[in-house]
Amino acid sequence: MAATSKAAKLGKCFKEKLDQLGCPFTEGVDETWITEPLFKPGEPRIRLLQWLFSKFDSKLAEVLDPDYAPVGSKMDSRIQRLLDVASTLGLCRYDDVDLIRGVTSVSKQASFMTQLIDMVSIIDASEETTMAALQSPGVVSPSTGLTEQFGADCLLMDRLANQEKTEVLFNSRVSLLPLDLQRKLEVQWVEKGFNKDSPPAPDLPALTDLATQVTKDLHRQTEILTDFRQNHKHQASTENDQLDTMSRTLTVVLSELSQLMVSFTYCYENEMRHWCNKTPPSLTGLGKAFKRVHTILHQFHELLRSISQIRITYTQLGQESIDTETDHKVNSLVCASQSARDKFQEYISILEESLQRQES
Repeated sequence: MAATSKAAKLGKCFKEKLDQLGCPFTEGVDETWITEPLFKPGEPRIRLLQWLFSKFDSKLAEVLDPDYAPVGSKMDSRIQRLLDVASTLGLCRYDDVDLIRGVTSVSKQASFMTQLIDMVSIIDASEETTMAALQSPGVVSPSTGLTEQFGADCLLMDRLANQEKTEVLFNSRVSLLPLDLQRKLEVQWVEKGFNKDSPPAPDLPALTDLATQVTKDLHRQTEILTDFRQNHKHQASTENDQLDTMSRTLTVVLSELSQLMVSFTYCYENEMRHWCNKTPPSLTGLGKAFKRVHTILHQFHELLRSISQIRITYTQLGQESIDTETDHKVNSLVCASQSARDKFQEYISILEESLQRQES
């Protein structure tokens, strides 16, 4: 109970700091839920750590995202990449996987999260100060002389020129594609034998056909959207509440499924993968002999159990008939004597009849 209350207090404190940083995972959620990604293993914790590291340095997003990861590290799990980044920043040891997964003590995880969030807060505060300085040039007013205003503007321009690389502002080459598409395009150029400095000439007919196809698809999707708006009405507020509840439930279920997938991937990569690359063992002919011995042993075991059951049953029957056994024997002897007497009398009668016939 004490550990739970401590985690709840820490979760409330961390939620305030994350809200100040603009974390998308804490927007509109309960304070008790924030302990899920902070102190429990699962998909929410992995996403929160990825966002914090990316917020600390945007270049770390390329390390944590498998689409931007090098070829040699594509097979590593997200846990391993998060561990590499955290150990590089000095937040944990290089082999402290349990801390990244969230299966250690609450105090250790709280210390780790505190250091990480403080580092991100410092970086975010420094960026806000820099932007505030850049966005507050001098304002001409009657109280400010023209010479002072000119000097302040010159200092502002000097600060801008010294802070950023001015050659980037006057670069003649402009990238019209997003960063992810530009990287995939460069990879395709390398596969075809070109590079970034000498790209291949664009195929204008192919681009024209592709643009025409995209235009047709766009018109088709526009017609579908128009038809959907005409034939379907917006939901009421009560239906929206039900849909929101169902969406949250589905999100929780999908998060648990994603957690199971991540756990299986981690177990496979760390516990099972190195066994899959080994040569298969050569089997011998002892399997049939072992199976036969096991079958005979099982039959013998069943026989012993049946004998034990018979013994128990016989013992129970003996205990029930021990009082009436003597009377039963006496009655049996009397009946047997009477039967023997009747038979003997019958035999005598038959013998007498036989003697009379013989004499006659």
